[in-house]
Amino acid sequence: MKEIPFFATPAAFAMRVGQLATTIYEQMDGCLAAQGVRLPGYTTSIVQTIYHDGPQSISDLAGRLRLSHQLASQRVQWLVREGFATVASGAEDRRTRIVRLTRAGRLEGDKLQRFLPLIEKAYRDLFDQVGLDLHDAVVRASAALADQPLTSRFERLGTPLAGGVGAR
Repeated sequence: MKEIPFFATPAAFAMRVGQLATTIYEQMDGCLAAQGVRLPGYTTSIVQTIYHDGPQSISDLAGRLRLSHQLASQRVQWLVREGFATVASGAEDRRTRIVRLTRAGRLEGDKLQRFLPLIEKAYRDLFDQVGLDLHDAVVRASAALADQPLTSRFERLGTPLAGGVGAR
């Protein structure tokens, strides 16, 4: 099989991060199920947020979790379909959709609270194995990109993007 140019270099970083996220979610789903949690990993941040901070709009969830509105809405739809959450119009603005956990959703949230210390230990073991606190590194990388986006890094390195900022 022919080597694809740049796949073995940092140029493929976004692809590798996406692959890692997919692997983590797939493996976490098995761990959640083994602990009796019926939530898929990709919904846990939404459940955790509502569990601790109460009902919220889909827009607020998306903003807080740094998800697109569409992705947050899809994850909420899964929770609603499975009976873990409800969505209703807001009292002040009928266009706002407020997400609440159902009784079943709160029970899953309770199970999730017992699971989180276990997954934290497993991640710490992984970080020890690779010799890097990946959580801390990702948080710092996100902050660095917020402070100085890739486009400005191109400019600083003397390689402006063709067509200007935001060109594809």
